[in-house]
Amino acid sequence: MPPPDSRSDYSETERQIFDAALDVFAREGRRGARMQAIADAADINKAMLHYYFRDKATLYEEVFTYTACQFMASFDASLKEAPTFAETLRVFIDGYVDFVRSNEACMRLMVQENLAGGTLLGQQMRKATDSGDAPPTILVDTIADAVQAGEIRPVDPDHTVLSVISTCLYFFVAQPTVQIMHPPAEEDWEAFVEARKDHLFDLIYHGLAPRE
Repeated sequence: MPPPDSRSDYSETERQIFDAALDVFAREGRRGARMQAIADAADINKAMLHYYFRDKATLYEEVFTYTACQFMASFDASLKEAPTFAETLRVFIDGYVDFVRSNEACMRLMVQENLAGGTLLGQQMRKATDSGDAPPTILVDTIADAVQAGEIRPVDPDHTVLSVISTCLYFFVAQPTVQIMHPPAEEDWEAFVEARKDHLFDLIYHGLAPRE
């Protein structure tokens, strides 16, 4: 997996193409995106686009790989260094929500990749899992340790992480629906997101507390 700052070696034109491609792929998906649309968004001709990136598959793979790296790097060392289950859970929720909020095109791209079958996503996740750097894997291990120590009640770590990820992602994917159901979210989305992070931690942490 290339380093998160791999675009620093790009020329200005390549970065322009990359950003345009991210937006088009996020909106249209891998199959629906057209090289002409990417060229138009980058304000270049199609021949120049193919000069820098020979085909759509190559461009998509590079864009998606960079996006996956950015997600992994957004947690930096704080997730591994959290000393308790509670702190690890808090770092994961805050990191996941903050990444999606700051990188909505990346979030849409990952959703589109899942809808298309997730082949490339699976490759990137397996690489990160094998290296031990995948944030979901770190949280799975932390939950398993917390169960073993009696800090939380017995739960399936993998199912629990899927539930955490789902709750962190859904309100972004369904933002229009959320704003209809919860008017304060439409009035001040940023305040809603911050309140949502606190709510999710409180709900999940106390929901996992040992039962007498």
